[in-house]
Amino acid sequence: MRKSILSTVVMLGAAGSLTACDFEQPNPGCIVQDASFANWYAKYDAVGAPTGADCSRFEPLTGEQLGVWKFADPKLNTAKLVIRPLTLAGLGQFDATNTFDGLQATGNLSTTTDADDFCSATDFNSAGVNANTGKANEGKPNEIDYSVNPSAKTYQFANVRVYSNPGAPGTQMTGELTYTSNGCTAQYVMRAVWPVTGCDPELDPNVEENFVSTCGLGSGINPDFAVTCDPELGFCVPTNAIPSFK
Repeated sequence: MRKSILSTVVMLGAAGSLTACDFEQPNPGCIVQDASFANWYAKYDAVGAPTGADCSRFEPLTGEQLGVWKFADPKLNTAKLVIRPLTLAGLGQFDATNTFDGLQATGNLSTTTDADDFCSATDFNSAGVNANTGKANEGKPNEIDYSVNPSAKTYQFANVRVYSNPGAPGTQMTGELTYTSNGCTAQYVMRAVWPVTGCDPELDPNVEENFVSTCGLGSGINPDFAVTCDPELGFCVPTNAIPSFK
């Protein structure tokens, strides 16, 4: 396993003078910024209404942090993409039968980009958890009744695409998600950006001193990206479909 380092060498030569010229940066291949340094943040856009035997208590997904990693095998020229939703990571401790691998989705990742600068990930396993967070007994706050509050959740990712070019090396991602919670299933389209960045939706994004807190300059997000401070989530999310640029 290894991580690629993007480097660009530019040589300009002219007899007797230096002359500016246009050049095309080389294709960086399929680069994915991973969670070694910072998580991703995903905004979920619902596609249709949830379906199932009982969706009256269904809590829809709106957005969450994702741990994302790329693993490459240079000998076989293959790669894997791993996505670990924060929801599953947080509930894993309440599922005595779950394994670490069950909390994350792993798919096959292309090693090159297509004509639109996307690398694709397919064939993801279904990640899930059968947790029971329990409830404190009345009058006995130190005793937890684990016969209540079951939480069975599964994530099935499909058609995941990571945008990777020299100007944005693996820092935007999209894909489809089938999410099931206690028997109720919903479909989503994911819009994700790296790195995860919190924000304050009540501040004026046009005021210079608020730039950092409203997804602007200094926030850590590529200044060429079109991002918005989501008022419900309190995180910076892509404004448009991926790739989301100004």
